[in-house]
Amino acid sequence: MSSFKDLVFQLLDPIPQYVSGCLPGLAIMGESPANTRTQKLTWLLRCLGCPFTGLFYAINVGGKKESRVAYWLSSNRFVTKRGTEPEFKPFGFYACEINIGDDIYIKEFIDRCTAKVSILEIFSACVSGYFTLVGVMALISKATGTISCTGWPYLPSLLSWTLPAIWRRIRSGNTVIKDPDDIFEEHQIRVVENHKSRSSKRITVFITAAIAIFYPWITLLLAYFSRPIGYGCRSKFITLFCGTWSLNSILAFICHVTGEKSLICHQGKNPKFKETISEVLHIWFAFCGAIVFVLLIFLAFLTKNNQWWVDLFGNSCSVASIGC
Repeated sequence: MSSFKDLVFQLLDPIPQYVSGCLPGLAIMGESPANTRTQKLTWLLRCLGCPFTGLFYAINVGGKKESRVAYWLSSNRFVTKRGTEPEFKPFGFYACEINIGDDIYIKEFIDRCTAKVSILEIFSACVSGYFTLVGVMALISKATGTISCTGWPYLPSLLSWTLPAIWRRIRSGNTVIKDPDDIFEEHQIRVVENHKSRSSKRITVFITAAIAIFYPWITLLLAYFSRPIGYGCRSKFITLFCGTWSLNSILAFICHVTGEKSLICHQGKNPKFKETISEVLHIWFAFCGAIVFVLLIFLAFLTKNNQWWVDLFGNSCSVASIGC
């Protein structure tokens, strides 16, 4: 009976609640209409290992059904009014306006690829956003002088960059559920170049890159000023996440600016070389995502008991000076 009571109290502890509360945000950020679970998992890990990828889809692609579907298609699935294929995917730095017009086939394909977000999915997104925001506020409170012996706010704060994707899920009300490559077959989507719109999208790309590269370091800054103040074990551990995310986001940003033919492969003056580089980056981002996932679980366990920091990393990780 006592063990059951202990289990209940463990479940009431904020750590498992807030860790599990952040998971829907990760799932939303890394959702993919791919056919196989392996492909879906790989894309999820890529988004976890490279924030720019998921944030680009949430912020730059937008909430319109046609844009969210077309994003998953390669550049050869589009056609300009001149009858030629665009050099790169018509998004972000090379954005074009999607012109469906009266093409009933394209409209039908888009409807087949998408579905309305259910009330349960919206509720799940709201719950994830709530836990993430409360975690950020809790860490801000720690940094402004509140002494707390638990470190659970670090984890939701680290994952707070998923909030734009959560907001997009709630606001757009639709999601892509089928792989557009299978539905569209050989049909092409008409796109129109609009330099004014492209300039606006390019600004959005830079904003997205800035968020992906610099925003995670705010958590490190808050951890630094949390008692005991200094670049201690917790700050060093958080640096692993921030450094990985910043490096990978820079690489993804460069890859996007130089031009992308598809989600994984991109080509330029030397197609074969750049295609290989893009595939390597895709694998690298997914690998980093797997490492980040393991480290997040490890951090979740460490926030449960301050003594574990000392046992694993030595007395330099002790927070006994603040009474913990």
